[in-house]
Amino acid sequence: MEYVIETQGLTKIYRSGRQEIKALDGANVKVPRGAVLGLLGHNGAGKTTLISLLVGLTLPTRGGGRVLGYDIVKESVKIRRKVGLLPEGFGFYDGMTALDNLLFLGELDRLPKAELKERTGQVLETVGLQDLSERKVSTFSRGMKQRLGIAQALLKDPELLILDEPTAGIDPDGAKGFRDLVVRSSKEGRTTIISTHLLFEIGMICTHATIIKLGKVLAHGSLEELAKTVTQTKGRRYEVVVGKEAGRLAEQVKRIEGVVQVAMEGDKVLISADRDVGDHIYDLIQKGYEVESFGSVPPSWEEIFTHFHGEVEKLA
Repeated sequence: MEYVIETQGLTKIYRSGRQEIKALDGANVKVPRGAVLGLLGHNGAGKTTLISLLVGLTLPTRGGGRVLGYDIVKESVKIRRKVGLLPEGFGFYDGMTALDNLLFLGELDRLPKAELKERTGQVLETVGLQDLSERKVSTFSRGMKQRLGIAQALLKDPELLILDEPTAGIDPDGAKGFRDLVVRSSKEGRTTIISTHLLFEIGMICTHATIIKLGKVLAHGSLEELAKTVTQTKGRRYEVVVGKEAGRLAEQVKRIEGVVQVAMEGDKVLISADRDVGDHIYDLIQKGYEVESFGSVPPSWEEIFTHFHGEVEKLA
Protein backbone atom coordinates (compact mmCIF):
# COMPACT_ATOMS: atom_id res chain seq x y z
CA MET A 1 0.00 0.00 0.00
CA GLU A 2 1.22 3.48 -0.89
CA TYR A 3 1.25 5.93 2.01
CA VAL A 4 1.06 9.68 1.56
CA ILE A 5 2.01 10.26 5.20
CA GLU A 6 4.21 8.14 7.48
CA THR A 7 5.42 9.23 10.91
CA GLN A 8 7.56 7.44 13.47
CA GLY A 9 7.50 8.50 17.12
CA LEU A 10 6.75 12.08 16.15
CA THR A 11 7.08 14.23 19.27
CA LYS A 12 6.89 17.94 19.97
CA ILE A 13 7.79 19.32 23.40
CA TYR A 14 7.48 22.97 24.36
CA ARG A 15 9.43 24.24 27.36
CA SER A 16 8.43 27.08 29.66
CA GLY A 17 11.08 27.51 32.34
CA ARG A 18 11.42 24.08 33.95
CA GLN A 19 8.05 22.89 32.70
CA GLU A 20 7.72 20.62 29.70
CA ILE A 21 4.52 20.46 27.67
CA LYS A 22 4.16 17.53 25.29
CA ALA A 23 2.00 18.92 22.52
CA LEU A 24 2.51 15.67 20.59
CA ASP A 25 3.81 12.46 22.12
CA GLY A 26 5.21 9.70 19.92
CA ALA A 27 2.70 9.78 17.07
CA ASN A 28 2.87 6.85 14.62
CA VAL A 29 0.54 7.55 11.70
CA LYS A 30 0.19 6.12 8.19
CA VAL A 31 -2.26 7.61 5.71
CA PRO A 32 -2.87 5.80 2.39
CA ARG A 33 -3.26 7.67 -0.87
CA GLY A 34 -6.85 8.74 -1.58
CA ALA A 35 -7.98 8.52 2.05
CA VAL A 36 -10.18 11.07 3.78
CA LEU A 37 -8.67 11.14 7.26
CA GLY A 38 -10.54 12.65 10.18
CA LEU A 39 -8.02 14.01 12.68
CA LEU A 40 -10.32 13.93 15.67
CA GLY A 41 -9.98 15.33 19.17
CA HIS A 42 -11.04 18.11 21.47
CA ASN A 43 -9.50 21.57 21.27
CA GLY A 44 -5.92 21.42 22.54
CA ALA A 45 -5.55 17.71 21.78
CA GLY A 46 -2.53 18.21 19.50
CA LYS A 47 -4.18 18.17 16.09
CA THR A 48 -2.78 21.49 14.89
CA THR A 49 0.66 20.58 16.24
CA LEU A 50 0.65 17.41 14.14
CA ILE A 51 -0.35 19.37 11.04
CA SER A 52 2.38 21.97 11.67
CA LEU A 53 4.99 19.22 11.94
CA LEU A 54 3.82 17.52 8.75
CA VAL A 55 4.22 20.66 6.64
CA GLY A 56 7.38 21.94 8.32
CA LEU A 57 5.92 24.94 10.13
CA THR A 58 7.58 23.67 13.29
CA LEU A 59 10.33 21.11 13.92
CA PRO A 60 9.94 17.89 15.92
CA THR A 61 11.68 17.42 19.24
CA ARG A 62 12.04 13.71 18.50
CA GLY A 63 10.97 11.31 15.80
CA GLY A 64 10.36 12.01 12.17
CA GLY A 65 8.24 11.31 9.15
CA ARG A 66 7.67 11.64 5.44
CA VAL A 67 4.93 13.39 3.48
CA LEU A 68 4.52 12.57 -0.21
CA GLY A 69 7.90 10.84 0.01
CA TYR A 70 9.71 13.89 1.41
CA ASP A 71 11.37 14.16 4.82
CA ILE A 72 9.40 16.56 7.04
CA VAL A 73 12.58 18.19 8.38
CA LYS A 74 15.00 18.18 5.45
CA GLU A 75 12.52 18.65 2.60
CA SER A 76 9.68 20.70 4.09
CA VAL A 77 9.80 23.27 1.27
CA LYS A 78 9.10 20.53 -1.29
CA ILE A 79 6.21 19.31 0.87
CA ARG A 80 4.59 22.75 1.06
CA ARG A 81 4.73 23.07 -2.73
CA LYS A 82 2.54 19.96 -3.07
CA VAL A 83 0.22 20.42 -0.09
CA GLY A 84 -2.88 22.62 0.02
CA LEU A 85 -3.30 23.91 3.56
CA LEU A 86 -6.22 25.72 5.17
CA PRO A 87 -5.07 26.68 8.68
CA GLU A 88 -7.59 27.46 11.38
CA GLY A 89 -8.44 31.17 11.35
CA PHE A 90 -6.95 31.72 7.90
CA GLY A 91 -7.47 35.35 6.82
CA PHE A 92 -7.75 37.33 3.61
CA TYR A 93 -7.34 40.97 2.64
CA ASP A 94 -10.86 42.31 3.17
CA GLY A 95 -10.36 45.29 0.87
CA MET A 96 -9.52 43.04 -2.07
CA THR A 97 -11.88 40.93 -4.13
CA ALA A 98 -12.01 37.15 -3.87
CA LEU A 99 -10.29 36.85 -7.24
CA ASP A 100 -7.53 39.33 -6.37
CA ASN A 101 -6.85 37.49 -3.10
CA LEU A 102 -6.38 34.23 -4.96
CA LEU A 103 -4.20 35.81 -7.64
CA PHE A 104 -2.01 37.38 -4.96
CA LEU A 105 -1.65 34.12 -3.04
CA GLY A 106 -0.92 32.24 -6.24
CA GLU A 107 1.87 34.66 -7.08
CA LEU A 108 3.35 34.11 -3.61
CA ASP A 109 3.34 30.39 -4.38
CA ARG A 110 5.10 31.19 -7.67
CA LEU A 111 2.45 29.61 -9.85
CA PRO A 112 2.99 30.45 -13.57
CA LYS A 113 0.70 33.30 -14.62
CA ALA A 114 -1.07 31.36 -17.34
CA GLU A 115 -1.70 28.44 -15.01
CA LEU A 116 -2.75 30.75 -12.17
CA LYS A 117 -5.44 32.47 -14.25
CA GLU A 118 -6.94 29.14 -15.24
CA ARG A 119 -6.72 27.67 -11.74
CA THR A 120 -8.42 30.62 -10.03
CA GLY A 121 -11.46 30.20 -12.24
CA GLN A 122 -11.54 26.46 -11.62
CA VAL A 123 -11.28 26.63 -7.84
CA LEU A 124 -13.82 29.44 -7.53
CA GLU A 125 -16.26 27.31 -9.50
CA THR A 126 -15.42 24.27 -7.37
CA VAL A 127 -16.36 26.07 -4.16
CA GLY A 128 -19.37 27.85 -5.70
CA LEU A 129 -17.98 31.39 -5.66
CA GLN A 130 -17.55 31.96 -9.39
CA ASP A 131 -20.34 34.55 -9.46
CA LEU A 132 -18.87 36.41 -6.47
CA SER A 133 -15.26 36.61 -7.64
CA GLU A 134 -15.36 40.41 -8.05
CA ARG A 135 -16.89 41.09 -4.65
CA LYS A 136 -14.71 42.35 -1.82
CA VAL A 137 -14.06 39.79 0.90
CA SER A 138 -15.29 42.30 3.49
CA THR A 139 -18.83 41.59 2.25
CA PHE A 140 -18.47 37.80 2.65
CA SER A 141 -20.14 35.75 5.38
CA ARG A 142 -18.12 33.35 7.55
CA GLY A 143 -19.18 30.43 5.38
CA MET A 144 -18.19 32.22 2.18
CA LYS A 145 -14.77 33.03 3.63
CA GLN A 146 -14.32 29.37 4.54
CA ARG A 147 -15.15 28.40 0.97
CA LEU A 148 -12.63 30.93 -0.29
CA GLY A 149 -10.11 29.43 2.12
CA ILE A 150 -10.68 26.01 0.60
CA ALA A 151 -10.30 27.57 -2.85
CA GLN A 152 -6.84 28.89 -1.96
CA ALA A 153 -5.91 25.47 -0.57
CA LEU A 154 -6.89 23.91 -3.91
CA LEU A 155 -5.09 26.55 -5.97
CA LYS A 156 -1.92 24.46 -6.46
CA ASP A 157 -3.97 21.39 -7.43
CA PRO A 158 -2.35 19.66 -4.44
CA GLU A 159 -1.83 15.95 -3.99
CA LEU A 160 -2.63 16.37 -0.30
CA LEU A 161 -5.26 18.70 1.14
CA ILE A 162 -5.07 19.58 4.86
CA LEU A 163 -7.99 21.46 6.41
CA ASP A 164 -7.87 22.61 10.04
CA GLU A 165 -11.37 23.10 11.55
CA PRO A 166 -12.89 23.88 8.12
CA THR A 167 -16.54 23.80 9.27
CA ALA A 168 -16.17 25.86 12.43
CA GLY A 169 -18.77 28.62 12.54
CA ILE A 170 -20.53 27.80 9.27
CA ASP A 171 -24.21 26.90 8.90
CA PRO A 172 -25.55 23.39 8.11
CA ASP A 173 -25.90 24.16 4.39
CA GLY A 174 -22.30 25.32 4.29
CA ALA A 175 -21.16 22.20 6.12
CA LYS A 176 -23.01 20.00 3.62
CA GLY A 177 -21.45 21.87 0.72
CA PHE A 178 -18.05 21.31 2.28
CA ARG A 179 -18.67 17.58 2.65
CA ASP A 180 -19.77 17.33 -0.99
CA LEU A 181 -16.61 19.13 -2.06
CA VAL A 182 -14.38 16.72 -0.11
CA VAL A 183 -16.15 13.71 -1.61
CA ARG A 184 -15.57 15.07 -5.13
CA SER A 185 -11.94 15.78 -4.30
CA SER A 186 -11.45 12.25 -3.02
CA LYS A 187 -12.90 10.77 -6.21
CA GLU A 188 -10.27 12.73 -8.11
CA GLY A 189 -7.60 10.81 -6.18
CA ARG A 190 -6.66 13.55 -3.74
CA THR A 191 -5.83 12.65 -0.14
CA THR A 192 -7.55 14.85 2.46
CA ILE A 193 -6.95 15.41 6.16
CA ILE A 194 -9.71 17.15 8.09
CA SER A 195 -8.84 18.26 11.60
CA THR A 196 -11.91 18.87 13.73
CA HIS A 197 -13.60 18.51 17.11
CA LEU A 198 -17.02 18.61 15.38
CA LEU A 199 -17.18 14.89 14.64
CA PHE A 200 -20.82 14.77 13.61
CA GLU A 201 -20.20 17.21 10.73
CA ILE A 202 -17.49 15.24 8.93
CA GLY A 203 -17.55 11.69 10.29
CA MET A 204 -19.85 10.49 7.53
CA ILE A 205 -17.33 11.26 4.78
CA CYS A 206 -14.16 9.95 6.46
CA THR A 207 -12.59 6.67 5.40
CA HIS A 208 -9.92 6.77 8.13
CA ALA A 209 -9.47 8.42 11.51
CA THR A 210 -6.77 9.43 13.94
CA ILE A 211 -8.15 9.97 17.43
CA ILE A 212 -5.90 12.13 19.55
CA LYS A 213 -6.03 13.33 23.16
CA LEU A 214 -3.52 15.39 25.15
CA GLY A 215 -0.90 14.82 22.49
CA LYS A 216 -1.29 11.03 22.35
CA VAL A 217 -2.71 9.10 19.41
CA LEU A 218 -5.31 6.81 20.97
CA ALA A 219 -6.39 5.08 17.76
CA HIS A 220 -5.54 5.21 14.09
CA GLY A 221 -6.81 3.26 11.11
CA SER A 222 -9.56 2.75 8.58
CA LEU A 223 -13.24 2.79 9.48
CA GLU A 224 -13.34 -1.00 9.10
CA GLU A 225 -10.32 -1.54 11.38
CA LEU A 226 -11.59 0.76 14.12
CA ALA A 227 -15.14 -0.56 13.87
CA LYS A 228 -13.87 -4.13 14.18
CA THR A 229 -12.07 -3.25 17.43
CA VAL A 230 -15.22 -1.67 18.86
CA THR A 231 -17.36 -4.62 17.79
CA GLN A 232 -14.98 -7.13 19.35
CA THR A 233 -15.11 -5.22 22.64
CA LYS A 234 -18.74 -4.15 22.82
CA GLY A 235 -20.45 -6.83 20.75
CA ARG A 236 -22.41 -6.94 17.51
CA ARG A 237 -25.67 -5.29 16.51
CA TYR A 238 -28.28 -6.34 13.97
CA GLU A 239 -31.42 -4.83 12.50
CA VAL A 240 -34.39 -6.75 11.10
CA VAL A 241 -37.35 -5.07 9.42
CA VAL A 242 -40.35 -7.38 9.08
CA GLY A 243 -43.69 -6.88 7.42
CA LYS A 244 -45.60 -8.27 10.39
CA GLU A 245 -45.21 -10.13 13.69
CA ALA A 246 -42.19 -8.13 14.84
CA GLY A 247 -43.16 -8.85 18.44
CA ARG A 248 -43.11 -12.61 17.94
CA LEU A 249 -39.75 -12.40 16.20
CA ALA A 250 -38.32 -10.31 19.05
CA GLU A 251 -39.37 -12.93 21.62
CA GLN A 252 -37.78 -15.74 19.59
CA VAL A 253 -34.55 -13.81 19.04
CA LYS A 254 -34.18 -13.34 22.81
CA ARG A 255 -33.74 -17.13 23.13
CA ILE A 256 -30.66 -17.19 20.88
CA GLU A 257 -27.51 -17.78 22.91
CA GLY A 258 -25.33 -14.67 22.90
CA VAL A 259 -28.15 -12.17 22.45
CA VAL A 260 -27.98 -9.63 25.27
CA GLN A 261 -30.64 -7.10 24.27
CA VAL A 262 -33.62 -6.88 21.94
CA ALA A 263 -35.59 -3.70 21.28
CA MET A 264 -38.43 -2.78 18.93
CA GLU A 265 -39.14 0.34 16.88
CA GLY A 266 -42.39 -0.27 15.02
CA ASP A 267 -41.74 -3.11 12.59
CA LYS A 268 -38.00 -2.92 13.25
CA VAL A 269 -36.25 -5.36 15.63
CA LEU A 270 -32.90 -4.15 17.03
CA ILE A 271 -30.58 -6.83 18.42
CA SER A 272 -27.37 -6.61 20.43
CA ALA A 273 -25.19 -9.68 20.96
CA ASP A 274 -21.83 -10.52 22.52
CA ARG A 275 -20.87 -12.76 19.60
CA ASP A 276 -21.71 -13.32 15.93
CA VAL A 277 -25.29 -14.60 15.86
CA GLY A 278 -26.11 -13.48 12.33
CA ASP A 279 -26.55 -17.02 10.98
CA HIS A 280 -28.90 -17.91 13.85
CA ILE A 281 -31.05 -14.84 13.21
CA TYR A 282 -31.11 -15.58 9.50
CA ASP A 283 -32.22 -19.18 10.12
CA LEU A 284 -34.98 -17.93 12.38
CA ILE A 285 -36.42 -15.33 10.03
CA GLN A 286 -36.54 -17.86 7.21
CA LYS A 287 -39.23 -19.70 9.16
CA GLY A 288 -42.39 -17.82 8.30
CA TYR A 289 -41.50 -14.12 8.47
CA GLU A 290 -41.95 -11.52 5.75
CA VAL A 291 -38.56 -9.85 5.94
CA GLU A 292 -38.01 -6.47 4.29
CA SER A 293 -34.37 -6.15 5.34
CA PHE A 294 -31.79 -7.77 7.59
CA GLY A 295 -28.19 -6.84 8.29
CA SER A 296 -25.52 -6.01 10.84
CA VAL A 297 -25.22 -2.43 12.07
CA PRO A 298 -21.64 -1.11 12.25
CA PRO A 299 -20.69 1.34 15.00
CA SER A 300 -20.91 5.00 14.04
CA TRP A 301 -17.96 7.39 14.09
CA GLU A 302 -19.40 8.88 17.29
CA GLU A 303 -19.42 5.44 18.93
CA ILE A 304 -15.88 4.74 17.71
CA PHE A 305 -14.63 8.07 19.04
CA THR A 306 -16.35 7.59 22.40
CA HIS A 307 -15.01 4.04 22.71
CA PHE A 308 -11.35 4.96 22.29
CA HIS A 309 -11.48 8.38 23.91
CA GLY A 310 -13.51 7.16 26.91
CA GLU A 311 -11.55 3.96 27.35
CA VAL A 312 -8.34 5.84 28.00
CA GLU A 313 -10.11 8.10 30.51
CA LYS A 314 -11.16 5.00 32.47
CA LEU A 315 -7.59 3.65 32.44
CA ALA A 316 -6.03 6.95 33.52
